Amino acid sequence: MTGKGSAARGVAVLGCGDMGRAHAAAWQEREDSRVVAVFDPDRERAEAMAAGTGAEVCESWQAAIEKPGVQAVSICTPICFHAGMAGHAAKHGRHVLTEKAIALTLEDADSMIAAAAAAGVKLVVAYQHRTFPQHRTWRSLVQRGILEGPLHVRFEDIRSIRPKPAMHRRSMNGGPVIDMAGHHFDLLRYFTGGEPLRVTAHGHCFGASKPELRNIEDPAVDAAEILVEYTGGHVLSTYINWGLPAGYPGSFSASVRTAEVVSVPVKDGIAVRRGENEELCETVPGLTGTAGRVEDLVSAIEADARPEVAGEDGRKALEVCLAALESIATGKTVELA
Repeated sequence: MTGKGSAARGVAVLGCGDMGRAHAAAWQEREDSRVVAVFDPDRERAEAMAAGTGAEVCESWQAAIEKPGVQAVSICTPICFHAGMAGHAAKHGRHVLTEKAIALTLEDADSMIAAAAAAGVKLVVAYQHRTFPQHRTWRSLVQRGILEGPLHVRFEDIRSIRPKPAMHRRSMNGGPVIDMAGHHFDLLRYFTGGEPLRVTAHGHCFGASKPELRNIEDPAVDAAEILVEYTGGHVLSTYINWGLPAGYPGSFSASVRTAEVVSVPVKDGIAVRRGENEELCETVPGLTGTAGRVEDLVSAIEADARPEVAGEDGRKALEVCLAALESIATGKTVELA
């Protein structure tokens, strides 16, 4: 905590796994904030984070939120716990940065948004993919008119079964349609300002028969092809698969196409190809990953302004996630309000 004064913003981190460590590091890198309270049901993980930050290990998540001096809370737990923790934090006047997805149900998302509004605190959902340099660049290319007309955006995220069983449970993280594909649904809105209109999806549970998930009673859909139509004629298609055998190396790809242009990420930026001509567009600089979403919350607090990724944005992504699962279950296209 070297260099952090007594007036630094106190932060509680709930959940000390991979994402919790990322949040703690992002907060600790700032001169205006310090982690003062941590909680995890795995005491060893909590103590490891406390040793690295100088924070107090609390006996419950409620105690971490209520610790004097806490002004902001990072929620890095399975999604099923987000609503209760965020509501408790808002009740105690704490601003909230919650990992995605915002919740497992729209009712829980609404309760979080309402609690934050009633308490006058900020609620940010950590859709970190907006901060990725190539994604900032695609948004800039749209705003500059280099990518004109309806966008056709394609993402693929293909991996083996995830190491944490909770990620595959419907009742905890909802599987990759909720846990991961929400990033993609949010990005199309970020690129264009378009809103989702309808969703068509097909999916399966590839991992249900694999030994890593043998003890899970509620395995979620883990392989899905999803098509989302947006206002403005924009179309997003995404294929997500977290059910492949152990040892599969995994892959991720992305592209943005218009009637005239194909654009793909390359090492140093975005390659924009128009016919036989190719132009390299350097990426737009800025804070990346969790640090970007922490900055989003801090800026919103200090300016008393709406965050870039507010609770309502998290709800919109969740609405598309749930529509995709409904489409998979019914075999029908789902119209959004």
